[in-house]
Amino acid sequence: MTMEKPKLFAIGPVYVNEKVRNEMSRQMFSHRSNTYRELHSSLVQKLKKLMKTNNEILIFTSSSSGIMEACARNLVKGDEKVLCISCGAFGERFGKIFELNGKNVKILSNEWGKANLPDEIDNALSEDTYALVTLIHNETSTGLMNPLKEISDVVKKHNVLFAVDTVSSMGGANVNVDDYGIDICFFGSQKCLATPPGIAIGSVSNRALSKSKEVKNKGFYLNFEILKKSNDKNETPVTPPIPQMFAMSMSIDLIFEEGHENVVERHKNIAKFVRDRIKDIGFEIFPDENFASQTLTCADFENFKKAYPKFDVNVMKEEMKKRGFILANGYGKIKDKTFRIGNMGNVMKDDVKEMLDNLEEVVNMFKPKFDT
Repeated sequence: MTMEKPKLFAIGPVYVNEKVRNEMSRQMFSHRSNTYRELHSSLVQKLKKLMKTNNEILIFTSSSSGIMEACARNLVKGDEKVLCISCGAFGERFGKIFELNGKNVKILSNEWGKANLPDEIDNALSEDTYALVTLIHNETSTGLMNPLKEISDVVKKHNVLFAVDTVSSMGGANVNVDDYGIDICFFGSQKCLATPPGIAIGSVSNRALSKSKEVKNKGFYLNFEILKKSNDKNETPVTPPIPQMFAMSMSIDLIFEEGHENVVERHKNIAKFVRDRIKDIGFEIFPDENFASQTLTCADFENFKKAYPKFDVNVMKEEMKKRGFILANGYGKIKDKTFRIGNMGNVMKDDVKEMLDNLEEVVNMFKPKFDT
């Protein structure tokens, strides 16, 4: 399968293939009908297989940030403390959401581009008592993938509730929810699952559901108890995004058709190919490459610009757009020194090779020309 132009190498939403798009054109029906319940039940079973979990699967009509807020509303009571682990913009956002909900938060922060390491988390959990630990698995602001399995082993040792943002890794990396002991694992539709935005998925463990029952004043829309009560009937408490559900169901079918492990390996190999070519072109990789993401690449052009002062990342991106390739801006406090290339979902090796060949031509335009 070849992507259509313009070819989208953004960080989400990503390219959605024709089969998945066609699913969204189906006729609507009542979300209180047996037809809907069959769709709901089928999608939940596919998600359990994808996420490798027997936990409750809740469907949210929101972006993934809605589930971040749900964690703040459902999992922390009174003066209980939350440890938010951060090494980039979205780790900081997770902590900010808890603060805005009036929770007692400690943010264990690493320099952007440096991974959160198990020993640091072990030390923090040994020094104080926390009701919940939060982690961003794949930090898209910096192109870094944290060592989830090793961190989960530490959190399990301390017997603390564990909420993990797998927004840009689920479907493109190995995430074994039950084996890792993740209580809340969540992601949106528009990243590696290559589905249009508008739906988010969260797996919720029994002990997280039990904790939610102890927390008062959780509101309605993001209330785990209310969501589960409807989920038990293969329904949602509010109108669900039926087109996105059809699309996500097809997208998961395509992942299993290719083979989930094959999809993960494809993401990993393409990301390495991108990093190697980016360095050949003259850029640097922003994060520690030992923890580089396998679903996107964050390229640092700061030193390149020092060598070639005429380089302008915005001009580069506009020229690439004219050629039919959409790249992503840098994000947050490193937006003026980086740009990003996504390889999530349906991005194939031939797609990135074509894009990188064009990128090399465009970048060479900024280099001085010498007569021979």
